[in-house]
Amino acid sequence: MELLKSEHLPPPQMEESELHEVLHHTLANVDGKAYRTMVGQIFSQRISPAIDYAYDSDILKGSFSVRSAKIQQHVCETVSRIFKRHGAIKLQTPLLMPRNKKLYEHNEASYLMDHSGMLVMLPYDLRIPFARFVARNNITNLKRYCIERVYRPRKLDRCHPRELLECAFDIITPAGNNFLPIAETIYTISEIIQEFPVLQERNYSILLNHTALLKAILLHCGIPEDKLNQVYIILYDAVTEKLTKREVEAKFCNISLSPNSLNRLYRFIEQKGELQDLTPMLNTLLKQKTGISSLVKLGIKELEETMGLLKKLGIKFQVSINLGLVYKMQLHNGIIFQFIAYIKRRQRIVTEILAAGGRYDHLIPQFRGLQAVGLVPLAVGVSIAIDKISSAVLNMEESITVNSCELLVVSIGQMAKTRAINIVQKLWAAGIAAEIMYDWSQSQEELQEYCRCSGITYVALISDKEGSHVKVKSFEKERQTEKRILETDLVDHVAQKLRTKVCDERSNREISDLPVQNPKGSSSNISGVFEPHGTAVIPNVCIVASEKLSASARRRCEIQVQTRLQTCIATLQQKTNEVEILAVDLPKETIRHFLSLEVKQLISKSSFLIICLQVLYCNNFRLIIPKIKLVFLTLKVEVSATVPFLPLK
Repeated sequence: MELLKSEHLPPPQMEESELHEVLHHTLANVDGKAYRTMVGQIFSQRISPAIDYAYDSDILKGSFSVRSAKIQQHVCETVSRIFKRHGAIKLQTPLLMPRNKKLYEHNEASYLMDHSGMLVMLPYDLRIPFARFVARNNITNLKRYCIERVYRPRKLDRCHPRELLECAFDIITPAGNNFLPIAETIYTISEIIQEFPVLQERNYSILLNHTALLKAILLHCGIPEDKLNQVYIILYDAVTEKLTKREVEAKFCNISLSPNSLNRLYRFIEQKGELQDLTPMLNTLLKQKTGISSLVKLGIKELEETMGLLKKLGIKFQVSINLGLVYKMQLHNGIIFQFIAYIKRRQRIVTEILAAGGRYDHLIPQFRGLQAVGLVPLAVGVSIAIDKISSAVLNMEESITVNSCELLVVSIGQMAKTRAINIVQKLWAAGIAAEIMYDWSQSQEELQEYCRCSGITYVALISDKEGSHVKVKSFEKERQTEKRILETDLVDHVAQKLRTKVCDERSNREISDLPVQNPKGSSSNISGVFEPHGTAVIPNVCIVASEKLSASARRRCEIQVQTRLQTCIATLQQKTNEVEILAVDLPKETIRHFLSLEVKQLISKSSFLIICLQVLYCNNFRLIIPKIKLVFLTLKVEVSATVPFLPLK
């Protein structure tokens, strides 16, 4: 017995058929002891150092770039701001879901096994997990966006799945026969393209199709209904140039499609243009049997409705109908669309798809429980390739500067470190993005190079030799200036500089709520009172005092008004990015009389007027505003708010 138990003996041989039978029997009973033992052995495998290193070596290959990360962050923030403007909330869904091969008949997902042996899959896209989330939570009204990673399997074993950064925007509404959600979704993508000059240069166009039209064409060409899913996959591979024309013909031959039927199919799917230009060809389908005719009528009607809404929204891109457009047909029902451009890559012109989406409410019932009741909501969504936008911005001929910090605080010598810490705390408290230099031994040249690479505009040099003063260096418009100011005035000085910078660059913006961005793409992200909650709300403060104020006192008043009104200003972020603040020292009765006048003609319709009541200026310029009345003349809405003000010293 001891000899038979020896590890030096070779394992007993088992016929391959017997082994398969044992494995099949074991896997059939997931609650059995044999199954748990097998899974336990799988998870007890030892990973060698070589496999550990090679697993993600192509991802972690030492080519990380801070600039690339900042560009990606800038793109994500810009896209998120647009979605928020449309009332969307950021919503993430669970990462994993049980394997469902039916949903990915063509696009293979990345599968994993959990500790119990259950097969789960990483998201191939963000739409299917969200549809499952909507179904399980009985959601009927929601507008959401999400920026997350999606995964693609590799052909190689023992390697990390390929990662892509994708953005999803979805509208869930109980209005079942409304085409405004699909039009708004398309309009939102057009807004994103307008945000980036490098995307505008590519001349994107919008392709539309309808799943009912495509189905009618295939049935008219003699393709059996049970073969439609196979044909959708073949057409998708043909459109995306994964298959040559000869390979496409061979696959159609395998499903017994005659050459005449194939030629007829090609004549249809190669058609694109305005809907009225395609009507004569589509009218030939209306003469077919009732099923095909009804599908064509439905498709034409919904395309006409959608095209009409896009015109009302003022879409500036070319919109055309492409009868050969195929996009995840097993998921969508109704209108489908793509944003495409033809770009040059490696000496050839290729089609780039920036975004694609459509209506998918037929997907939701697949995840509903047996006891689910109620109508299925209308669901529309689009997927945007964030990686493509980031890559385009990164490779611009005139590179943009995205700064995550406005001011660098540098202590010269160990003794000034405490002062530097106190100063950076005050800057943070004032809402100014600031960074403290950890290594104070760097040379001036090294500091300047660091600021240039990081997009930092200002440097505050803290030294004991300067006493209570601070040296502020500025790197603006390729020139360097230096100013010596009191440490107590540093926060106000920097805040005023940043406000001036925002006002100067505001005139270059074409869209009211863009981040501070000039035509070349240089961007600034100023936080605090200048950009509460990530929206560039820029207040213009006008102090009307009964006494003459010095420049420094006026600046202090302006900064304090901006700071104290931050909460009120933040409520305007969905309405405008320009706020006019008029601070006056007048009796309450005079202000009330002023508000009763018709002064609408005195201000621009695009701006708002905030009148501060009971503003008192004492001889030492202490500012007291116990009550603020917000008057939105363009909306005819009045809001009262109590705001405590600290005295100005």
